[in-house]
Amino acid sequence: MAATESGQFNGGVSGRISEIPLFPLDLVLFPQMVQPLHIFEERYLEMIHRCILERLPFGIVLVSEADSSENRVETFRVGCTARIEHFEHLPDGRINIQIVGEERFRLLDTHERMSYRTGVAEFFDDIPAESETILALTDEVQKLLRDFFTRYMAMMGHELADDEEFDLPDNPSLLSFVAARALPITNEEKQALLAENDLESRLITERDTLLREVTRLRRTAETQQIVWKPLAPDAFASFLCPN
Repeated sequence: MAATESGQFNGGVSGRISEIPLFPLDLVLFPQMVQPLHIFEERYLEMIHRCILERLPFGIVLVSEADSSENRVETFRVGCTARIEHFEHLPDGRINIQIVGEERFRLLDTHERMSYRTGVAEFFDDIPAESETILALTDEVQKLLRDFFTRYMAMMGHELADDEEFDLPDNPSLLSFVAARALPITNEEKQALLAENDLESRLITERDTLLREVTRLRRTAETQQIVWKPLAPDAFASFLCPN
């Protein structure tokens, strides 16, 4: 497996390096986010069995390109480790698991020594940021995300009760990952948010995206509420050519 440079990595590193099992998926996992997975491929069943037995995390990396003829998969370099919270062995040998995202990493190298791939991962965190700016952005993103959820659910036919409200985190970093997970954007755009280690920049991107999505949902709702009145039979008389 090769790791592509697509999606620029902007992160500083923590200095900690470890080799971890890798699971290439069409999925971007964010720290603290929960995700169910159904494991059926033999090599990943082996990997998950090992992770369960030894209580090891594994890394999820987004697939950037796959060649089925050569059984070759390329991935982005930045991923997120996953911890297995629950698992269920199925009668046919498959496994259902529930994972939680933990730490972001950048792949320095990958190995094919086992049936599944492993990678040398360098872990990183967000760079320090000015608290006042971050707090202001956090407040904006929180309000917009709440508005987005409310409008989206209303469009799906679920109106919130007066005392019902979305409980969103106050922690800026965690809120940014909740927003990244929820936003209706492409996996490549989610990947860019995962790789971004500047919290201010990440929140600004999410704020701007949420503004666009809330505006779109509002306009959609306004369009759906238009009452169309029937036209009189002669309404288009003046448009017709007498010949």
